[in-house]
Amino acid sequence: MNELAKLKDIKAPVHIDTFWQEAAIYAGAGLGLLMLGLLIALLYLFVFKKKRRKLTKKELALNALKNINYSDTKNAVYTFSINAQKLIDKEHKDELEHLLKNLEKYKYKKEVTALEPGDIERMKEMIKKLKA
Repeated sequence: MNELAKLKDIKAPVHIDTFWQEAAIYAGAGLGLLMLGLLIALLYLFVFKKKRRKLTKKELALNALKNINYSDTKNAVYTFSINAQKLIDKEHKDELEHLLKNLEKYKYKKEVTALEPGDIERMKEMIKKLKA
């Protein structure tokens, strides 16, 4: 107890103003929420914009080639010849021209026969080449 009597320099608790500390905490939290809101808004716009993006002519042509109905001979040949020319590259140009000449027997006639299985396979192979 003697030792406690010697400690005379201990002072009573003093009130510390915490206004600036609280203001900094609230400002930081508000700024964080604002940044989070902006991030969510940007992500939403990016995803929404991506879904609304218009397809390019090449993408439309490729979709048309993927969805060819081979049972409708004339329409299939015309769809193939129009859209394949939009997607062709220099490597496969000669091969496509040769295939289109073989498919001319299905064009320009009132009545046409069904596509031969070999022609269908060549058309499908060319579509695969055009995709790559």
